[in-house]
Amino acid sequence: MTLKIPKWLLLCFAAFFLSTGAKLSQDLFEFSKNLEIFSAVYKEVGEKYVDDVPPGQLINTAIKSMLNSLDPYTVFFSEYQAEESLIERQGEYGGVGCRVTSRNGKHIVTDIIKGYGFDKGGIALGDVLLKIDETNIENLQSDELMQFFRGAPNSTFQITVKRNSETLVKTITRASIKSNDVPFAGFVNSEIGYIKLDEFGRNCSKAIESELKKMENSGNLKGLILDLRDNGGGLLNEAVDIVGLFVGENKLVVSLKGDGNQGPKNWKTTAPAIAPNLPLIVLINDKSASASEVVSGSLQDLDRAVIIGQNSFGKGLVQNYSNLPYRTQMKITTARYYTPSGRCIQRLNYDKKDLNGKATIKTNDQKRSFKTLIGRTVFDGGGIDPDIKINKFQGLQFIEWMDKEFLLFDWANLYFNDNQSQLSPVGIETKSNELFENYKVFLLKKGPENLQIIWQRAMKNLGADSFWIKKQLIIPNNDKTQQEFNALLTKHKNEILYELKKAILYRILIPKEYHNVMLTIDPEIKRCLMAFKNPQEMNLSNSK
Repeated sequence: MTLKIPKWLLLCFAAFFLSTGAKLSQDLFEFSKNLEIFSAVYKEVGEKYVDDVPPGQLINTAIKSMLNSLDPYTVFFSEYQAEESLIERQGEYGGVGCRVTSRNGKHIVTDIIKGYGFDKGGIALGDVLLKIDETNIENLQSDELMQFFRGAPNSTFQITVKRNSETLVKTITRASIKSNDVPFAGFVNSEIGYIKLDEFGRNCSKAIESELKKMENSGNLKGLILDLRDNGGGLLNEAVDIVGLFVGENKLVVSLKGDGNQGPKNWKTTAPAIAPNLPLIVLINDKSASASEVVSGSLQDLDRAVIIGQNSFGKGLVQNYSNLPYRTQMKITTARYYTPSGRCIQRLNYDKKDLNGKATIKTNDQKRSFKTLIGRTVFDGGGIDPDIKINKFQGLQFIEWMDKEFLLFDWANLYFNDNQSQLSPVGIETKSNELFENYKVFLLKKGPENLQIIWQRAMKNLGADSFWIKKQLIIPNNDKTQQEFNALLTKHKNEILYELKKAILYRILIPKEYHNVMLTIDPEIKRCLMAFKNPQEMNLSNSK
């Protein structure tokens, strides 16, 4: 077997070296030597290995291994994956409207867009995907499922799912799907506006500008909550334009620094502000990342908004897309971004890994301090710290653990499937005790066996040194366990009920209705309203 290095690979290496010019001239020998070694190894394996190994498989494995040594955002896309990536970035595609998560080796539906294929076809949250037409999909990666879900509008396929102990076959019709980055905008009360931004997609800044003008035209707008919770980011230019709505033109929002950066070094606003003096709160959590952190971090550095919520995700790395031969593509980290004060909020240091190969995190002592426009102290290396911190899940680690273990998610699916014909927002309020008791039964339905599982999960997720373990509030196979567990649930009944109601409302309402109801019960929204009434909290100069 004669194996040659593909010309495109040699061209890629050559182009890479030539484009970097003098910078890599000193590394010419090392570059050439290692390329020659790689070529020899590739050839030897291809010609002499005991089993037949497809050449393409060897190259793909080598590429993945090389990129895995960098950061999780630098990835190689096959021809199909490159097309899918482009479709995602354009924000409009033919599909079924869902999100699927791999859990314990199973593909589970964790989100469904109402009005689209999965919703109309009768797929439910929590369904386990088994087959599409005659193809078994259980062993596929989650991103590989997209090749089955995407297609021409009005085309159909059959999908086999498992729901509890029942196996169902559903017919799904694909439809043209357009992302809605602003699912809700309106007033929390007569004076405070609210805008929820799910993603920084194309023209989302225009959508926010339009909603903001509507609110201002009402004549009653005295403050605004911009909700960036669970927003994983998107287009950087949209983030810059959103900041510009509140600070005006020619203001530095973010700087990019890195050896590979080829775009603008400094991103500044370009248009006059439409709400330069409007009291502003930006709501974030631990899933607010990237462009969300550009908006919240720059508004914080410019002392233009009060940031409320939890410490953000901490993604300060910038990616660009590069086209490669044969319609393949790379997404590659080219720079770090820095907020106006000069801080980079990147949490994980992929260039400084520990002995186990894991990215390191700066300790508090290693974080550098910076100053905002009026002299407040902020820090780098760990996401955006809110000006007013709200503990997640109302500060209850026990509820956070239940969420991570999908106990709330699984219960909500079961309860909704059993009672959906009787559920309504008003009805849920009258069934608080029923919801709570039903959830307790769900948690304890298998008696000691289920409590043993709970114990094992608690040990894994909370740690042996946690409060819950030390105080023996969760203990396995003990007569006292059920009493302790019941006491714990009862003690935090109101906080747990909020999570239960939230989960059910999400399943019975369309996004606009859901957000409208949540404005009245969300404790974090209530905390924002309290801040608007407190001049001390809204006056950032008091926080120097």
